[in-house]
Amino acid sequence: MSDIRKGILQVEQSVQNLMKWVLFFVTGAMTLIVLLGVFFRYVLEAPLPWSEELARYLMVWGACLGAFVAFKEGAHVGVTIIMDRLHGQTAIVLTRTAQFIVALFMAIVMIEGFALVYQIKGQTSAAMEIPMGWAYLAIPVGCLLILLEALIMIFIKGDQNPEKRGEAL
Repeated sequence: MSDIRKGILQVEQSVQNLMKWVLFFVTGAMTLIVLLGVFFRYVLEAPLPWSEELARYLMVWGACLGAFVAFKEGAHVGVTIIMDRLHGQTAIVLTRTAQFIVALFMAIVMIEGFALVYQIKGQTSAAMEIPMGWAYLAIPVGCLLILLEALIMIFIKGDQNPEKRGEAL
């Protein structure tokens, strides 16, 4: 394997590890914020106006970044009845086709997502008054990460057997 491929795979693994830590902190922060919101609302009877909104935006970011980690690990739900019956070159072609379709879809959603973020750049959230672009940015960022992973699967890991990698679509 060439040095460039090894470097790309090391960066890929580093990004996945970073995303796992980011997800850990996002989930922890979201849990803490929801608990604080409940405590302030029902115990202190002084609700925090921003807690629900921040928890919602953290959940969106967590879902979009988590989709990347799940895609990389092959953990998304999939119907594999056809793939289970195919072997050899047919299975490889079908896998590559599915990966290409995923990459194409992610590219379209990413481009449209960045366009949407640009369109709403002046809009702010109701409670926290932060730019809504920060909340909406989760979608194109998640799609970008999945797109890059799909391209790595197609062009870098293409010579490896998907069953040996433990990665599926």
